[in-house]
This record gives sequence, structure tokens and C-alpha cells, in this order.
Amino acid sequence: MNTLLTMLLLAAVPQEMEAPEAKAPDAQEEAAPVEEPETKLEATTTGYLDTRFTGSHVSPTGLVPTTGVPALANLSEGNMQVKLRYGPRLSAGADLSLFWQWAGLFRGVDAQGKEVALAEQDVPLYRPSAVVGELFAAWEAAPHLNLTLGKKRVVWGSGMAFNPTDLLNPPKDPTDPAGQRAGAWLARVELPFERFTVSLVGAAKVLRQYAGLPTSLLVYPDYPTAEAVRNPALDDRDNEAHWAAAARLYALVADTDVTLTYHFTHLYNDPFREKSRVGLSLSRVFDATEVHLEALAQTGSSQLYAAPACTASTEALLGCTQSGTPPLSRTHVDDRGVRAKVLVGARYLFEDNATLSAEYYFNGEGYSAREFADYVGLLGQGRRLLAQLTPEQAEALTARLSPTGAATDPGSPQKFSFEPLRRHYLFLQYSKPQVADDFVLGASAVVNLGDLSGQLIPQVSWSAREWLTLSGSVFIPLPGVKSLAAEVAGERITEGSLSASDWRALLSARLFF
Repeated sequence: MNTLLTMLLLAAVPQEMEAPEAKAPDAQEEAAPVEEPETKLEATTTGYLDTRFTGSHVSPTGLVPTTGVPALANLSEGNMQVKLRYGPRLSAGADLSLFWQWAGLFRGVDAQGKEVALAEQDVPLYRPSAVVGELFAAWEAAPHLNLTLGKKRVVWGSGMAFNPTDLLNPPKDPTDPAGQRAGAWLARVELPFERFTVSLVGAAKVLRQYAGLPTSLLVYPDYPTAEAVRNPALDDRDNEAHWAAAARLYALVADTDVTLTYHFTHLYNDPFREKSRVGLSLSRVFDATEVHLEALAQTGSSQLYAAPACTASTEALLGCTQSGTPPLSRTHVDDRGVRAKVLVGARYLFEDNATLSAEYYFNGEGYSAREFADYVGLLGQGRRLLAQLTPEQAEALTARLSPTGAATDPGSPQKFSFEPLRRHYLFLQYSKPQVADDFVLGASAVVNLGDLSGQLIPQVSWSAREWLTLSGSVFIPLPGVKSLAAEVAGERITEGSLSASDWRALLSARLFF
């Protein structure tokens, strides 16, 4: 990989222009030799080996199907990061990971609805894969012109746990805001000046990939996937280009970081077509406190909504399935009403270097109480109906209850995926470093303010050696308040109930080199 990047970088270096003809020296003195500065290729290589064990208590009798959800799993990663620089203007970088995964101890229910152990399964999500986090070349073409081409992380927005204005990268893990994510395949032009910076980005969507490596960008290939050959209902190909364009203006105004963004996307990470969205990000530091705001405005909603006619009974859901009526569909994509996503928060730095942050997130695409009740009611009817169908019928129904858009590049496997269904959320994070010199203690929480359900995650990390870090965390469910929950068939359901597992525990070891 180092050799390949070196060859690409050297090929991109423009040939030096021929120097003008020198004047003849005076007869009384000889011309002093002029030594040209030597341009060298500088390379830096770092990386790590990481292994993580996850144990959980799977809930096969819940509303969410647990097919393919293991009670025990291991993920091992080998990562290498390479940085190259040729002279003052040319640079390149790569961040590559290989993942080996194992999963076992699957649980399910029998025909009588009793919990039973299942046979080992080959789950595609847990197969070995490769992830290209970054792979790019950059050229400082002029003092106020920088060009970047390849896969690159574009960090826009002031939010810590969540970034409403980040429409390019894979989603962030709110319980691990500092975790590195994969970037996006893009071309970027930056115009940096003393008081402001302008950025222009064009990105292509990953539509097909093999073992984590992209095989199709921007447009779908002519052939379907193996799953689509077996079940044509899973064929999501189209004849359109999937892309995004974005512009960003950053300026420091009255000691405040101000960022304005504009996105124009077409089937890029969501079902919107030729969609315009505008964003605003602010950040200001007051002594030991930093406050920030990040907001995105758009029309329409990409949320999936349940068809009320399909939620009344299992017979009604079966009738929708047989007639081709989608139980879940995006009925508000073309709405003209403006919806906003707003995050506001603050972070405080204590004298002992501990940090505490709190952020409130308003999701303008979230369900109302009635819409959420329809959604979980549909899941309940689907759960009961699945037990009455053949495996082929059950697979088709599951596809209808969990439809997906175009395939996305998921990036590195995350500990926690935040997929908000409701409108109001609270993120809390606390970190205390240098406990007994070698330990870092922390905790985070993700809470749905609509029913007070969510996750509480205590964490501990130990720097056993300069090159070895051991860490552990536990995901503890917050059940919520039943009086605030949606009532479905006499049962109270919170968003926290829609989890395949009751709890999870993670242990990991990371060796740096």
C-alpha cells in the first residue's frame, strides 16, 4: 500500500519548469553555485490491533425480530494509517482496516411462542470485511486553493453526539463521539483566507460493495445481488445517479465559529430526489464552558410511516401484503412543509480535566405519539403474523416491514447505532481522565424525552502500557415511563422497548504500533 500511494503521489507531481537562461558571470568573479532545495518524500505509518467481545441478553419474544442477532460476538480489527507528504504542497493519506468477526448463541421462539436456542447461522453482517476509512490525495495548488480527491472525512458541524448537518459521512455513534468514522468518496475544493474559508464538495454514493470494498459508485451495475436473484422483492436498483453536492462558508465572527452549509442531494443516503437543505452551526467558548448550536432545515420527510389500514389486525396486514399495499412507506417525502433538525448543547471543563456535556436534539422528522403508536402496532401485528407464515412468506413480510433504500457504506462497525424515531432527545456525557494515573472513567446516556426511555452506558478505560489500552462498557436499557408510552393492544410500548437485546456488555483490548 505504501508503494502504491508513493507511485500515485509521484505521478501527480507536476514537472519542474525549465529555469531561464542564466546571465554570464563577470570576468572578475565566478558565479556562486546555487543549491536547489531537495524535495523528499516523507512517510508516517501508524496503526493498531483491536479485539472486542460483546455479550448480550437477546429478547426473541419482543416486537423486533431477532433473526441474526447473536448473544455472543467477537470483532477483531487490524488497522494501518499511512500519511505521505512530498514537498510543501502535495500529500496523501490512507486509513485501512481488516475485520474478522465471529457470532454465536442465537435465540428464537418455537411455534408455541417459547424461547429456544437456534442453530448457528451465517449472518452477512458478521462476515470478514475490509473498510477503507480514508484514501485520498491533496494538493495545495495556490496559497488560497486546496484540492482533495478520494475518500476523506469531512467534519462539519459543532455537535458532539450528533451532527444534523452531516449528510455525507456514515452516522456517528453518540456514545463514542471521538471514534473515527469512514469518510465519503468525494472531490473537494477549499478556498482558505485569513477571515473565512469556502469549501465545495461533490460526493458519489457507494451502491455495491464486496467484503467492505466498493464495487459500484454513483450508479448501479447491470446485475442484481445474489439475494435479489433469490428474492426479486429485494432488488433495489434504479437507473439514476446517486450523488451529493455541498457548499460551506466558515468564518470567525466576534469570537464565534460560524458555519453556513448548503446541500443538494439526489438519492444520497436517503430517498430525497434533487433536495436542497441549508444548515447553520455556531460555537463559542466562555472561559471553561463551550456552547454550540447546529441546525438543518428542509422540506419533506424521509421517515417511514405505517399505513393505518394495515395495523388493525393480522388479517388486515396479511391483506395488505397480498394486495401489494406497503405496510410501511415514505408518504411525506414530497411534502412542502419545512422541517427542522436542531441540536443545542454545552460542554464544561473542570479543573481536574474532567468534562461534562449535555445536548438537546429536536428531530423534525420524528413520529408524533399517534404515528409512533401506528408504527409499533404494525410491528406487533407483524410479529404475530410471522408465526403463521411459511419461511418464504415470512421473509417477504420482513422485507416489507423493514424496507431499505439504496445500499450505503456503513463504515466501521459501531458499538451503538442511533436511529431516532421520535422528536425530542437528550445526550449526556461525562469523562474523568487520569484516575490513579492510568484510568479514564466515563458515562453517557441517550434518552428519548417523549417517554424517558433510552440507554445508559458506563465506561472504563485502562492504559495498561503505553502501547496497550483495555476498556469495558455496559449498555443498560432505560425502560421509560409507562404512562408516557404508546398503548398497543393494551400494552404500553416505549422506544426503548424496540431493541433486540435487554442489555449488552463490551470488553476490548487495543494494541498500538
